[in-house]
Amino acid sequence: MQNNATFITKDFAVGETLFEQGDAGDFIYIIVTGSVDVSKDLDGKKEIVARLSSGDILGEMAVLTDEPRCASGVAVEPTRVIMVRDRTLRLALLNNDLPILKPLTSQLTLRFKEAEQQATYYRRKFNKMRKEADMLKKRLLQYESTEEH
Repeated sequence: MQNNATFITKDFAVGETLFEQGDAGDFIYIIVTGSVDVSKDLDGKKEIVARLSSGDILGEMAVLTDEPRCASGVAVEPTRVIMVRDRTLRLALLNNDLPILKPLTSQLTLRFKEAEQQATYYRRKFNKMRKEADMLKKRLLQYESTEEH
């Protein structure tokens, strides 16, 4: 693998790791063929959050936010990817001159929509649980006051 190449094509075998949660985001990955499971370590337990395949982009959040990777990516079948170096992406964003920008923008928009849908779902679930807890608390208080009299 050349260190100064703008784009790198790389093949990953089944079970091979593209990147680990907590790693620095040096590249984004465009899946040419194959598929990758994206997983997060949540409370010491590995949870698969997505399976991505040909045409999908992954690893972009760590590159764009300059934060450590929030998930791991592992090939679940023989997989070929195009790796785009972080500085190449940053220059392309500044100059608006890289063919990947449109699909990347679409991917980010989709991820933000999914995140908003999840946030709405959990907000509703939380509000429902809070109402149920309030009702139970009222019932309990009624029961306690009846017993005292």
